[in-house]
Amino acid sequence: MDFLTGFGKFLWVIFQVIVLFNLLIVVHELGHYWAAKWRGLKVEKFQIWFGKAIWKKEINGVQWGLGTIPMGGFVALPQMAPMEMLEGGSEDKEQLPPITPLDKIIVAFAGPLFSLGLAFAFALLVWGLGKPEHVRMTTNVVGSVASDYPAAEAGIRPGDEIISIDGVKVSGFGGMVDSITERIVFSKGEKIKLVLRRPGVAELINLDVGYKIEEKGAMERPDHRRIGIGPASPAFVAAATEGSPAQKANLKEGDQILNANGEKLHSPVRLMQIAAQGEGKPIELLVLRDGERIPLILKPEKPKAPETAGYLTGIIWDNTKGQSLMRPGPNPFRQVWNGATAIFRTIGSLFSSDSDVSVRHMSSAVGIGNFYYQTLSDPVNGWRLALVLSVLINVNLGLLNLLPFPVLDGGHITMATYEWIRKKPINLRFLEIFQTACALLLIGFMIYVTFYDVGDIIRSDEAVPIRW
Repeated sequence: MDFLTGFGKFLWVIFQVIVLFNLLIVVHELGHYWAAKWRGLKVEKFQIWFGKAIWKKEINGVQWGLGTIPMGGFVALPQMAPMEMLEGGSEDKEQLPPITPLDKIIVAFAGPLFSLGLAFAFALLVWGLGKPEHVRMTTNVVGSVASDYPAAEAGIRPGDEIISIDGVKVSGFGGMVDSITERIVFSKGEKIKLVLRRPGVAELINLDVGYKIEEKGAMERPDHRRIGIGPASPAFVAAATEGSPAQKANLKEGDQILNANGEKLHSPVRLMQIAAQGEGKPIELLVLRDGERIPLILKPEKPKAPETAGYLTGIIWDNTKGQSLMRPGPNPFRQVWNGATAIFRTIGSLFSSDSDVSVRHMSSAVGIGNFYYQTLSDPVNGWRLALVLSVLINVNLGLLNLLPFPVLDGGHITMATYEWIRKKPINLRFLEIFQTACALLLIGFMIYVTFYDVGDIIRSDEAVPIRW
């Protein structure tokens, strides 16, 4: 019975992912469709997904269909640039009157405009329904420092508050714009400049910190820059496993561990580090239980499996503690602006010679679907998180489509502008060959990044420490 319930929940989440993902495509293509109708263009097809149609129906002279390749969608407009490779050729080569470059620009621009409009609609929902937050994302306080990373060498400690990175004031560990994570990932040069505030120290501390990029296999997505710090988070116990050191220490559900060996505990990760560094020595804990401070002794144990690193405590942590709901949510205009800023910074880093961000960090439709699956799997705030994600994805969809690359909407706009200035249409045969070559290049790129997206899904169960 539990299997059937779990499988039913899985199918329900998958259904929600499909609905949301296809909503993004439909709205974008509706922009093209309605603009084409407004400008009097011939519309042959409106199809979600590429490839041969597995379902189609003609309504008022337009073939509506569902394709076989889940990589977007299209509106077939024969008076625009030829796209027969992706859209399929027309059986009836009807001679149609030419359209003006202005018509082409309006129709091409309408898709991205509708995507940005949908982003704003989602942003309004986030503003009204609230944005889920966790202290791990909003805090500037360091909760743990990995001993084998540059942060430890530079002298950063748990409890330090990061004020700025490379001269930019940061807000929270997570976030699209000016967060600690974003500033580290997009940093340039051999050293990253940090300004810290340390408890008990009056003056701010300035540090030049190196970075580390973890080695990955040839089949894995490359790592980002990291300095080896994790965010602060309250250490609440959800349960103690049977017969574990935590149970023997009398740790109970709801306990908050305040101190370990006299050190203020800034995150559960830090307790794991203390256990490993002590190599099984007893740890003196100060626990807050029902308003009372209780001293306990925890004796970590070496794992039975020799390949398992560290020492076991048997504590199951309560990750729901530290969650909150920002209501009303962020300003809708600010949400869209942040999404646009994030994509511009990403593109800038892709073309920067001293950046470690590459196209292998980008995601395809498979990666977007996986992001939706991860957010919608949250039993409490799944839909709110999906709405937040939808703002970013729609802004990305709108702006990336405006890039001046043939096949994309921006490519259509660029070619129409060239035609307008030249006052002469581009040779149709050349355009068809050029569009086909660019379409093959784009499909190859999508297959390339999909390979890494699939790898992420396969390895999603691997435990990865939170370090930036």
